[in-house]
Amino acid sequence: MLQEFDGKRPRVHETAFVHPSAVVIGDVEIGEHSSVWPGAVVRGDFGRIRIGNYTCVQDNAVIHAADVYGGRTKYLRVKVGNYVVVGHGALLHGCSVADNCIVGAGSIVFNGARVGKGSLVGMGAVVLADVRVPPRTIVIGIPARPLRKLTDEEIEKIRIQAENYAKLAEMYKSSGLNKNIRL
Repeated sequence: MLQEFDGKRPRVHETAFVHPSAVVIGDVEIGEHSSVWPGAVVRGDFGRIRIGNYTCVQDNAVIHAADVYGGRTKYLRVKVGNYVVVGHGALLHGCSVADNCIVGAGSIVFNGARVGKGSLVGMGAVVLADVRVPPRTIVIGIPARPLRKLTDEEIEKIRIQAENYAKLAEMYKSSGLNKNIRL
């Protein structure tokens, strides 16, 4: 479901796919060949959310701009790059994830955190507020800590996985599943 909020409408590229049971609200932009799967919530009410091309937001993931309190309320946008896989049940909150990354199932990337290009946040890991994950790094645990660098082959597999989800999304679109979701 696409929903306008506070005069802002989600903008979904015509090649992207949003499952009918996903919810996309407000100031959200979803790029070419990207997908948002069942039960996912992308809520751009506090601030802008940008999802790049060939990016997959899997089932029950939540992406939300952050509200930070302390003296004056501050809102943090969310930026998700190209060829990113956001795993099942992951939470991206007021953070940025660069190109060619995986954010593993059940993991959290929190306010002001930045995941560098070609990185992998392991399943269930928690990237705390304002933490920087270096490029090409696997982080695991609570709080997330570096495990090792990714190889070129592993980074290429991230891209392939993102492209495969784009192909699956096209199959869903071809079946007519999301005909009636446009505002």
